Amino acid sequence: MADNECTFCREIVERKNAAIVYEDSDTIAFLDYAPVETGHVLVVPKKHYKNIFDISEESYVKVHKIARKIAPAICRAVNADAMNIGQNNGTCANQVVMHYHLHLIPRFCISNSGAGQVSEKGMFAKKPLNWNRQIADRDELEAVAIRIRQEIERQ
Repeated sequence: MADNECTFCREIVERKNAAIVYEDSDTIAFLDYAPVETGHVLVVPKKHYKNIFDISEESYVKVHKIARKIAPAICRAVNADAMNIGQNNGTCANQVVMHYHLHLIPRFCISNSGAGQVSEKGMFAKKPLNWNRQIADRDELEAVAIRIRQEIERQ
């Protein structure tokens, strides 16, 4: 069940036009093209559901099981300290694409300005949370996707 008007159904599920990190028969996970942080992944059901009010319980559980499976791999791949997991429902809640999706946003305690620079765990106050989005370079997204896929395979 796809919606031809839906960007995720048409571009991600059907055409695979994304930096895909995971896929099975029911779900697909890919890097957000306008990430909040490096490694920002969206997990979506392949069937079209608008939001939490529309999604079947079975599909909801599958999406969240995949999120739980790949979240540690994402953190390892980008050397993140933590992760926000969120989901928006409706335009007033800032849902832009009307296809149920779960955001997995890696978080870093201090700036990752140096190569491989990572904070000690538990130093959250040293860096305020960023919610700004920037359009990412497709090659950069694919490079991050490769690292995430490798980490998923190691599990």
